[in-house]
Amino acid sequence: MPDNSIIAEKETAHNDQLFSELKELYCLLEHEVSLINPRCNKCGMCGNFGEYDHVLYASSVEVDYVTKNVSVHDFDISRDVCPFLKNDLCSIRNFRMLSCRAFYCDERHKDETQSIHEKYHRLIKTLYNKYHLEWEYSPFLPQLKRFKSNTLKNGNIILPPDI
Repeated sequence: MPDNSIIAEKETAHNDQLFSELKELYCLLEHEVSLINPRCNKCGMCGNFGEYDHVLYASSVEVDYVTKNVSVHDFDISRDVCPFLKNDLCSIRNFRMLSCRAFYCDERHKDETQSIHEKYHRLIKTLYNKYHLEWEYSPFLPQLKRFKSNTLKNGNIILPPDI
């Protein structure tokens, strides 16, 4: 039977490397977005999914990154509002997902931000291949609810099959 402390060390090192690479991609993305300088209207449109008729999708690695770095308070998934939207602004700006970083309510740059999103979506997907993870890209709120529940049970560490 494997030593649990050794497994925990491998899990931590694996996640640290994966999250480090994800953060690097986010930095590159932020730079590209800053070059077109889309405007945030501070209107809450981005996080009021039901009211503005959109669904936020995220990869499971992105959701895991959020849950490892910020407190996730209980939230009512049926409200269809991001639990991190506070006073119409993102309260987890440094840890937000790709879509939150790429899309703005500023319609003038819609085509450019869509292209940037597609590019970084593909790059995040390459991390899954590199770390032998099963690709999951699905609506954010149900994933967040599931990750929150799993974190309470077992720490929710993403591992490749061979660890």
